[in-house]
Amino acid sequence: MTSTPTTKRFGEYTDYATAAAAVDADTRLSEKQKEAAKDQLANEQYGPKADLSQFETLLEKLEGSKMRQQRQKSVEGRRDIYSQGLAQMMSNF
Repeated sequence: MTSTPTTKRFGEYTDYATAAAAVDADTRLSEKQKEAAKDQLANEQYGPKADLSQFETLLEKLEGSKMRQQRQKSVEGRRDIYSQGLAQMMSNF
């Protein structure tokens, strides 16, 4: 009977608390190494999930979209002005 493999996020442990407890229990590590390892585990668990390049890409897309919307709004505004002027000229006849 085979078991389904699980994704291990923290080495051989499946959750942060178990991994942190294992780091604390490891007698081969100094206190400084334990603190560094727990900091790394905490950053993996609670740190930011998106990288900066993804954010910059999304920001560029948003800025481009806003510029296209503004350009379209300007074009439509000019059309309105032209049509109002034409309607005004036609009403004079």
